[in-house]
Amino acid sequence: MSRIHKLDSVVIDQIAAGEVVERPASVVKELVENAIDAGATRIEVSLQEGGVRKIEVRDNGSGIAPEDLLLAVTSHATSKLSKPSDLEAIASLGFRGEALASIASVSRLRVISRTPDCRAGTELEVNFGRIGEPHEASSPKGTRFLVEDLFAELPARRKFMKRASTEASHAQAWVERLALVHEGVGFRFEHDGKLSFEVHPEDDLEARCAAVFGKGLSKNMVEINAPGDPLSCMARIGPPESARRDARRVHLFLNGRWVRDARLLRAVREGVKEFVPIGHYPTLFLSLHISPDRVDVNVHPQKTEVRFRDDRIVFGTVVNTLRRGLANAPWATRSVGSIGSSSMAEGRSFPAPSWQRADDLQSQPLPVGVTPHLPLEVAEEDRGKGQFLSVANTFLFRAVAGGVEIIDQHALHERVNLEELRKELQTGQVVMQPLLVPALVDLSRIELDLLLQKAETFRELGVDIEAFGETTLAIRGIPARLHRLHPEKLVRDLLDIASSFRAASPDQIQEEMLFSMSCRAAVMAGDHLDATALEDLIKRGAHLPQDRTCAHGRPVRVFLSIEDLERAFYRR
Repeated sequence: MSRIHKLDSVVIDQIAAGEVVERPASVVKELVENAIDAGATRIEVSLQEGGVRKIEVRDNGSGIAPEDLLLAVTSHATSKLSKPSDLEAIASLGFRGEALASIASVSRLRVISRTPDCRAGTELEVNFGRIGEPHEASSPKGTRFLVEDLFAELPARRKFMKRASTEASHAQAWVERLALVHEGVGFRFEHDGKLSFEVHPEDDLEARCAAVFGKGLSKNMVEINAPGDPLSCMARIGPPESARRDARRVHLFLNGRWVRDARLLRAVREGVKEFVPIGHYPTLFLSLHISPDRVDVNVHPQKTEVRFRDDRIVFGTVVNTLRRGLANAPWATRSVGSIGSSSMAEGRSFPAPSWQRADDLQSQPLPVGVTPHLPLEVAEEDRGKGQFLSVANTFLFRAVAGGVEIIDQHALHERVNLEELRKELQTGQVVMQPLLVPALVDLSRIELDLLLQKAETFRELGVDIEAFGETTLAIRGIPARLHRLHPEKLVRDLLDIASSFRAASPDQIQEEMLFSMSCRAAVMAGDHLDATALEDLIKRGAHLPQDRTCAHGRPVRVFLSIEDLERAFYRR
């Protein structure tokens, strides 16, 4: 076992100093990483009052030798480096020699540790930087850290702490990140005596993903492996419907270290752009392994940012790995060309419209994409004639003065749903449809708590949810107008909204819900509409206050003028 020693002054100068302890989660991160570096196979974390009152971390690692305990709480003392060149090949998670000293300076710290070759443990107390005398104490093998009254002597820092539940969530998020990538290590997290997260040493990556992302999502994740030199890549990625606007479900690891790197995030978005909605991030676990001398992890005090010797190799490997892996994913086999493959045969339900010659039309042609605001209703004299032609069970064509109008049935239905449900919400007349059998969705504890905090806001819009056990959400009702909603997809959308708009007002959250549910409950590309359903959709869309775009800004109508058609056929 390496001995702890004071760093050489040259090394100290080379290490970028910075703030290590920003909040309780920072303490948890540093102590858990130290436990992993110590070879622990079992790590237990317990918080009281969000970690401000107390943080306790226990591990069964190699422990700290009695003669090294004083150095362990001294600035820039570490067992991970001994000379400047060691910075070129850092393989451990902690290496700065700052963590314990920083924690001890802003809290009451108690350390009790025993190495395998010692009969008794050693205990040391540090009171806001004032170091006491180490003494013998009873202890199992490993180390126990007690951090109490964090920032008690720094009121300016303490007043910026969030609610206890928020601080605990940040701390748990760090434990979950580290649990994902460190197989063979068991992790347990408690807050105020309540177990919130646990994985066992024998749990594989699939089980760990289930604990972090939820069982339902985990079982639909696709695993991708791309061994190589100098860079190997392994990923587990969720289906497109699990994507969200923020990157909180993107977990990037480099040599076992969780990182938040803008270039890696760009590579991820490039690699999944054909499979994930624009502006969204996938649910992703991505682990990269590269020779330590090809990356600098000493860029940021918290070691979450890195610098690669060759960005292009890393970028290209990530992009190609994700693209090739996703091309074979079971939920990526449906090509655009296969949507509504029998649509032309089905399209005969709507006979072709009567096309008029260009010189018989009275209106002046309009530029492509500019739609004359014509009524959508089917005139009485046109009933049964099939004024609209359905193509590919996606687009509705009709001849209009000046050209041809093409309507996207999904976009129109989405806009109809949005305006109708918005009107019900504004008048307080949203009708909830109880489900005969509640839909159950597995979630992580953090996700479940997040949704339950917004339950009343959701209920006002016709979505009735409640907890069903510790990690399961029960959906008991949905808006009656949106009977096509898929409960599990609805929950994923609500999670996306709740996490992306944490500080938003209930009205803002409900507006985002309107957009999302209107889209989910609309007919999709490839859905067949019979004559009655088509007529009903056209009727409902006849007098909308806005029918040019769907809820997400995509066009509902596209207009091709006679001039455009003549140009397409080389008549101009």
